[in-house]
Amino acid sequence: MFPSLPFGPLSLPTGPVVTLIAVMLGLETAGRYGRRLGLAADDVWNTGMLALLAGLIVARLWNVIQFLDIYLAEPGLLLSLRPSGFVLLPGVVAAVVVAYAYLLRKALDPVRIAAAFAMGALAAGILLSIGAFLTGSTVGMPGNAPWALPYFGELRYPVALYQAAGVATLLTILWVTQDGHRPGRTLLLVALGYSLVRLFTDGFVDRVPLIGEFRASQIVALIAALGVTLLLARGEKSKPATITDSPPSAPPEATLG
Repeated sequence: MFPSLPFGPLSLPTGPVVTLIAVMLGLETAGRYGRRLGLAADDVWNTGMLALLAGLIVARLWNVIQFLDIYLAEPGLLLSLRPSGFVLLPGVVAAVVVAYAYLLRKALDPVRIAAAFAMGALAAGILLSIGAFLTGSTVGMPGNAPWALPYFGELRYPVALYQAAGVATLLTILWVTQDGHRPGRTLLLVALGYSLVRLFTDGFVDRVPLIGEFRASQIVALIAALGVTLLLARGEKSKPATITDSPPSAPPEATLG
């Protein structure tokens, strides 16, 4: 495992560094794919950055309010940026609300924006999976296969690298095959592909919650894959042109940032 990364005389924690790089890669990928959808890269970046800032602020404040007595006793903890210092659900809700408000203000198509960010999420997911391997947050089952790696004192399947490879393959396939004319379909294909990746790779994860004799994450992935497949099939049956399926207009000139 590599809990920290050396940068000259400094040593930085691997998780936050990889997450920061993954977020930037995700936004860059979303901006580039957004051009295929007729979106300005600035609008994609602004949507993502506003949502990210709102989510982080609310998630941090929610944690401070929950443990106010502790923070009053030790004010220095307010500057701590540990993952445990953020509450996920309120942050996600705040990010969605702020992003949707920006879409309304700029009159942007939420389906196109969602498709762009779905592709960006895949790009970010590649690095996040690699980071999970480096930090040991995702651990594979013990195994004797030739590709098993020494981990926690024994040979284990590098399941996080399986996930990274699966997501990278999915991103490559969709990037080549999807032309931006049907963003709703792209969004569903991202969901389907990711569900299938998790359905396969989660079979190698060690110590996971079970529902009966089955892995809970694989059950969720299977249900999601079946549901998305049904939506895709229904979409193919009723295929009249819609606003979101119409060819995107040429994107305006924009600079990233």
